[in-house]
Amino acid sequence: MFHKITKKLRRVGNNKIFIIFATVIFLLIRFYFTTHESIPKLPGSYIQSSDIDSKQCNLSLLESDGWFCESNSDWKRRKRIHRLQHKRNRISDDRSLFFQNNWEPTIHCQFERRIGNTGDGGKWICDVYRLRQMNTTDLLIYSFGSNGDFSFEQAVKNMLPKAEIHTFDMQLYKCPDGICTFHQARLGNGKDDDSKSLQMIMKELGHENRHIQILKVDIEGSEYDLFESLLNLSPSNQAKLPYIRQILFEIHLHSDYIDKSIERTHELFELFRANNYVIFHKEVNLDDPRNVFEFALIRLNAAFFTSQL
Repeated sequence: MFHKITKKLRRVGNNKIFIIFATVIFLLIRFYFTTHESIPKLPGSYIQSSDIDSKQCNLSLLESDGWFCESNSDWKRRKRIHRLQHKRNRISDDRSLFFQNNWEPTIHCQFERRIGNTGDGGKWICDVYRLRQMNTTDLLIYSFGSNGDFSFEQAVKNMLPKAEIHTFDMQLYKCPDGICTFHQARLGNGKDDDSKSLQMIMKELGHENRHIQILKVDIEGSEYDLFESLLNLSPSNQAKLPYIRQILFEIHLHSDYIDKSIERTHELFELFRANNYVIFHKEVNLDDPRNVFEFALIRLNAAFFTSQL
């Protein structure tokens, strides 16, 4: 009888030891995962780099589609500044100082560069060194509007020798050898004046499933039709929107139908924002400072705009 009781007590003791051991293991595992940030799966466009540790900047990589890498605290500060500035980006309909009063950059690129001509024709690019780190031939660049000036394309090719550059203009020109491929086309919404939309051009060139790393646009007022056709898709067609990393464009405020032009310009920038683009640079064109400005935008992940600070 005594032997049975002793055996039973020993069994109970072993069970208690097992329960205590399992509890300790559970608490250790829980402690590890609550004190070590999990690293989210990076987007497919993440640019590998030997000098960037994704573990140190997982939030910024995720919310910038793999473009920016900085500490979580700095990235949250970026988001806070963006949201504060964005609230102030549509404050006036005054025609005379429209671009002076509206649509300022809400994010900044630490190593942005202006390439191409020093005057008209040059464009600002966000951290072009990141494109060098891709080390691939799949660098697709579109340049809409050249007027025979290929300084932008030559500068891009010098920095990104593997880039595939396509230049488009309604007049007939010839790209310098080894720099780009020229296409004669009128750019627009694909409906008026025999114009072609971006989607039509990508389909013709077999680029439907490729990303455009840089889209440069200088088409003297037709940018409205081009971008509205590109970005104003119904929710069911959003999947058809080509992925464009950076958009560098010159915008022209039309002199006719003033009220309509102002509202259309506001709506265009709101359309950019609705498609996850932010302004990182703004520059006046002094040939017509009230009506013509240069803007540079970069696409971020939708989570940048919706996640908590």
